[in-house]
Amino acid sequence: MSINNVSKEVKNKVVKLDIKGKNCPMTFIYTKLKLEEMEKGEIIEVLLDFPPAVENIPESCKRQDLAELIKIEEIDHDKHIWLLTLKKT
Repeated sequence: MSINNVSKEVKNKVVKLDIKGKNCPMTFIYTKLKLEEMEKGEIIEVLLDFPPAVENIPESCKRQDLAELIKIEEIDHDKHIWLLTLKKT
């Protein structure tokens, strides 16, 4: 396997983080810690159920130049579950 193939695999890797049951500021702290382990360009999907975190996490990531928001998807309206997709900057 060449070095080019390895870097391509890293870029295509999607990291999953389930922080359901966590409240702010812990939602951002868990997200930040995971982002700090990641390489630039990697994607993280954050599953959460704390409504303020849907806005707080992307804003904090942008402010600290950690990641950019790709999309917000509401997975379950009744249970207030969202999936945030972020790209490590």
